[in-house]
Amino acid sequence: MKGLRNIALRSGLTAAALGVAATTMAGTAAADATDDFPIPHRMIITTCDTEQYMAAARDTSPVYFERYMIDRSNRPGDVQQQAFDRIHWFFSLDPVARRQYSEDTATNVYYENVATHWGNWAKLFFNNKGVVAKATDVCMNYAPGDMSVWDWPVAR
Repeated sequence: MKGLRNIALRSGLTAAALGVAATTMAGTAAADATDDFPIPHRMIITTCDTEQYMAAARDTSPVYFERYMIDRSNRPGDVQQQAFDRIHWFFSLDPVARRQYSEDTATNVYYENVATHWGNWAKLFFNNKGVVAKATDVCMNYAPGDMSVWDWPVAR
């Protein structure tokens, strides 16, 4: 019985020592963007403009497009304008700058000011890889700069 206690005691001490070692040897946690987080890679590399992408999303994922437009219509006008300006700014960036933006938003919760006013301001563009994949596959087939895509009738 004494031998069994010694084995149990040694096993417990070994486990505790390994736990301490693992804790002290672990590096500090770091967050960074991946190819698909927080912005899908296809969105980073697309050559389509904002309106081409939106038109494609409207036609390939109509439910998500409509939800976005309804959510947008429920925001104050200044917040809608901020989101409009910010997404156009994003699309004006080259892929390297878009990737940096993705990195910045992944590592600094306060980086994106529009999100403090509307948490889902870019949901149609960033938050659903399936929507992004379908829309970026065909967005080049739509006319660039067609601002009518923003005129989505929302029942009140």
